[in-house]
Order: sequence, then structure tokens, then C-alpha cells
Amino acid sequence: MIRISPIVLKRIQRLIQRRELRYPLTLITILFGMILVFALVFSVFEKDATFVDGLWTAYITVTTIGYGDFSAHTPAGRIITVLTSLFGIGCFAVFTGIIVEQALQRRMKKMKGEGTFTGDEHLVIVNVPSYEEIRELLNELDLSPDFRDIRRVILTDTLPNGDKEIPGMLSSKIDGFIMGLPSTMETLERANVAKSKACLFMSSATDAKLDDTNTLTAGLIEKNWPQVVTIISCSRAATLKNLKAFNIDGGINATDLNVGLLVQELEDPGVFEVYSQLSSNIGGSQMYISRTPVGSWEGDTSQLTVGQIKLAVIRLDFPTVFIGVKRESEEKIILNPSNDLQLIATDRLVYMAKQRFDWRHQSYKILQLKD
Repeated sequence: MIRISPIVLKRIQRLIQRRELRYPLTLITILFGMILVFALVFSVFEKDATFVDGLWTAYITVTTIGYGDFSAHTPAGRIITVLTSLFGIGCFAVFTGIIVEQALQRRMKKMKGEGTFTGDEHLVIVNVPSYEEIRELLNELDLSPDFRDIRRVILTDTLPNGDKEIPGMLSSKIDGFIMGLPSTMETLERANVAKSKACLFMSSATDAKLDDTNTLTAGLIEKNWPQVVTIISCSRAATLKNLKAFNIDGGINATDLNVGLLVQELEDPGVFEVYSQLSSNIGGSQMYISRTPVGSWEGDTSQLTVGQIKLAVIRLDFPTVFIGVKRESEEKIILNPSNDLQLIATDRLVYMAKQRFDWRHQSYKILQLKD
């Protein structure tokens, strides 16, 4: 005799008690009961028909297949056949309706951001200041070699125009949508931030307080899941000064950037076109920071200077333009450094190129020229 453990029985009981499953399970139970009754009546009243033959006839009758290898000849058999076929058609119609309804409910739940994202290694985009900004961001991500194949989840507590559902033009380009207050653990857990690769915080020029909320949320993420990369877009320059205090990985101030470019464009018309190419994945070149510090190169990097790097780039015809150095002890990146600046182990190179350059792989060539 097969014994079922109490744990399994409790799980089955909880499953049956779920409201969305109670109706389908009831129909299935009645349907199987109807099949058994059909098989019993068929085997009793129909000549030379067994109970197994009745089960088979019940199946092809309920499913409306009707092979015709068995058929009812007695009044009782025909009555039960009619009732079973009608009930079978009704059951399948109800099941189809239930499936369609649940599919629509799941879609509505996703569009309203009421669900939970269970994937990992995804990018979380926090806040939707405008649909146009998010659309442009997604287009840039599509062109990014590092992020084009990574799943994206939008997390926000409000949508533009007071919308209650995310538009179809965005839902088709993302893998998840979570509606809720980003600064709460419950919302962050629904977006599965703990297993995400990075969180990108969008700002709004019309809502300066959003900077504070973003900083608080990013700090909360860094405290609980420091492996997640956090990048903030700020509407106030003062906010950037607080990023290190919360261990936030990076940020930009769009307002200062726009004002600075406006003045530069006034002084030298055409500068914005240069910036557009450097800041976008759409054509041209981009600015990069080497992922491996100088100290990880193979060989003796002591006494290595900026001038030697520049010379190596020219002589070896590397497809890059050396711009500067990112040094941990400096608050700002050292742009256009002097040739005699000596590099240290933790320095990373800032450069311009059409695609990311592997400095570590090419380091032995640079060090050969140095010697």
C-alpha cells in the first residue's frame, strides 16, 4: 500500500484551497466522475463491451474525437453518450475560458507592475521621468556591447501623466515592471535587486527631491547588496558630493553637463557634435576606462610613465586615443596628464576608442618598448 507523507498531503490541501484552482479542480473531478459513470453504464447495457471499452468510448466522446470503433445501441447507452458529450464540450469551453482569463490577468498584473521579477543578472532602471527618456535609454542599451543582452526591469512608484499601466511601447522592450516605492525593501525584493547586475537611477529636473530619494535607495542597496553596481543621474550638483558617503559607485549631473556644453557650444560651435559621438553607442567613438589596473599587467610596471603609454600607442598603432588616468586617491579623473606623471599599480587608463580595448592583453608589447 502506497503511503503519502503528511507534508505532501498538506501541500495538496493548500493547493486545493487556492481560490483560482478550486473551480478548475471541481470541474476536473466532476468530469472524471462522469467518465466513470459512462464507462459503467456502457459496459452494463452495451453487448460485448467491457469497462475498459467504456473508458475508451468515454474519452473519445468527451473529446469529441468519435473514432466510431465503439458506439451505443441501447437507449441507456445513447442517453449517457449524449449527456457525456454535452458535458465534455461544456467543460472544455470553461477550461479554455479559465486559461484565457488567467493569461489576461497575468498580463494586466505585469502591465500594472503588481508582480515579482525572479530572474537574475538583470539591470534595474529606477524611476520613469518621461517615456521619451526611457525609450532613448533602452535604445542606447540595445547598442551597448556590455548590456544589450541583459534583461531589464523598470521600478517606479509613479508613471508620467498619472498612468496606472506601463505603455505597450515600453513593456515590449523590458522583461519586468515593478510598481512600488523604490526606497522600501519590499519593493526592492520584488525587483530581485539582490541578484541584479546593476541599478540605474533616473532623475527629474522638475523634482529635485528625487535626488534625495535616489541617494537613500542606492545607499540601501549598497548596504545590503554591495556587489550591485549603483549609478545615479542627479538634477543637483550637490548630490554628487554625497555619493561616496553612501558607497554609491557613480553618478552624473545632467544640469551642469547641459550648461557646460551650452557655453562650450557658444565658444566653439560644433563641440556638441563631438560630445554626442563620445557619449553615445550610435556610431563614432566612445570614452572608456580600462577594467584592469596597471598593477595587474604582466611584467614590471614600476617607473612606467604617461609619456611611455602615449608613445607605445603611437608606435604600436593601437586603435585608441589616450586621454587620462583614473586614480583612486584623486576625486577627479586626471585628464591630459603630463608626460612625466608616473603610473601606480591601482591606476586605470582613460581612453577613446570605437570599442573597448584590452590593455592587459597588450601590456607585454608596451613594456617591451619601455625597456
